[in-house]
Amino acid sequence: MYASLVCTGIMSGFIVAFAIAIMPGLNQTGSLSAVHSMNAINHAIGGSPLFFILFWGTGLLHIVWLVIVLKNLKIPFAWLVICAAGIYLCGVLFVTLRLNVPLNKEMAVLDLTISRNDLLAGDILERWIFWNQMRAVSSLMSVLLLAIYLRAIYFLNHGIK
Repeated sequence: MYASLVCTGIMSGFIVAFAIAIMPGLNQTGSLSAVHSMNAINHAIGGSPLFFILFWGTGLLHIVWLVIVLKNLKIPFAWLVICAAGIYLCGVLFVTLRLNVPLNKEMAVLDLTISRNDLLAGDILERWIFWNQMRAVSSLMSVLLLAIYLRAIYFLNHGIK
């Protein structure tokens, strides 16, 4: 469970960094420039084995804990694990795969040499930012629920009320 919390925290930090610093900074450079930079970032992320391991590993950890808890609903505070996993799997993994990645692909094929594509680039970025903000909120909620779960189990195991 600690590994789930740590990995979820790392992924959350990564996603939140995009929400509060990277995307606002890129948006100040103009839409076409921001898309150009996003394409470079996406290329770097896509080629990173560490990111691959963290992204898929965190999802796998949530699935494993979800299965464990669903097989034994008598585990104290099981609902916290179920909610944390559900929020992460739906709000981070699903949103990434079904919404952000397709928008990354739209950015990758956009001809940045044509100035009239500035509006299209802006629209793609706006949608990407919205869904990234949903991922940020979801990942933070998942971290919070896992931390509350671990604290509650600690209290329970040590007779603290």
